[in-house]
Amino acid sequence: MIVVHLPLKREYVIQLLNGKTIQGNRFTFVKEERIKLYFEVTGDPEKAVKTIKEEIKNSPYGNILFFNVTIEDEQHFPGNNSEGTI
Repeated sequence: MIVVHLPLKREYVIQLLNGKTIQGNRFTFVKEERIKLYFEVTGDPEKAVKTIKEEIKNSPYGNILFFNVTIEDEQHFPGNNSEGTI
């Protein structure tokens, strides 16, 4: 699961990525929690992080948005019954 931490223009970024295949990675929006946007990705997660950063930076708002992109382990989401720590 890829998480985009973004305080502004979240709907814009969802539209920028959701349902699209970019550089071999297909992005599907899953949920929004406060400033976090969760995307499932098919393909290499590390490559997907770089792709998302490039797409946002190259967008019309890219030079003014403050954001971070991370990979989160799905089994450690709150509400999941698997054991472990974050």
